[in-house]
Amino acid sequence: MAISPKLYWRCRRGMAELDVLFNDFLNSGYQNLNDEEKASFEKLLTCNDNDLLEYLMGRTEPDESDVINVVTKIRQSARP
Repeated sequence: MAISPKLYWRCRRGMAELDVLFNDFLNSGYQNLNDEEKASFEKLLTCNDNDLLEYLMGRTEPDESDVINVVTKIRQSARP
């Protein structure tokens, strides 16, 4: 199933670092998420950019464990 243009648009953020992380994940890891994880990814996208950067850099963690799981997968997909 193809990723919707709307989801790509929602992943566009105010920080270039986030744009790179999200777009790389959409292209390499998003398709491997199950439906619950995809819903958690959507929940993650409701966070503000500063919080997202903190989560994805590993400096803080989201409150919800399901979102932590998705953040971990994004971080893992960004590693060379």
